[in-house]
Amino acid sequence: MHNFDTLGKKISMMDAVIETWIAKLGLTYNHYAVRYALAAADAENQPCTQKHISDEWLIPKQTVFNICKDYKEKGWITFSESTTDKRERLMHLTEAGRAQALPVWQATRQLGGNAIAQFGAEKTAQLFALMDEFCAVCEWQIARTTVDGEER
Repeated sequence: MHNFDTLGKKISMMDAVIETWIAKLGLTYNHYAVRYALAAADAENQPCTQKHISDEWLIPKQTVFNICKDYKEKGWITFSESTTDKRERLMHLTEAGRAQALPVWQATRQLGGNAIAQFGAEKTAQLFALMDEFCAVCEWQIARTTVDGEER
């Protein structure tokens, strides 16, 4: 098996682990991402926009818009105008929204913290550093390789 095929399988395995967690929470990926992002922004007292969620979680803007529209109708979020960009609408969790989003964020942070603690701080740092390095190598290769596989 080619190493790039193995990499694809390992990425799929990680995706499956994450999907199992999200399903255990009773959510779809898109709803999980929006709730997690809103809760994280709320907990860190940071602004949150639909564009931010779309960009960070790689979800189409229209999908994020539809989820946020639903959450607004349920009374989970409110919108306000950004003071720096009048086109931006900042989202804020209501108390009802916090009751829905914060448990998702807290449980995920606990799960991640426990997994990383069990895996070990040193191995985790190595893993992240190697992932960063590998992504940089792949980006470099992509930039210099044509579709027919020839190098530029």
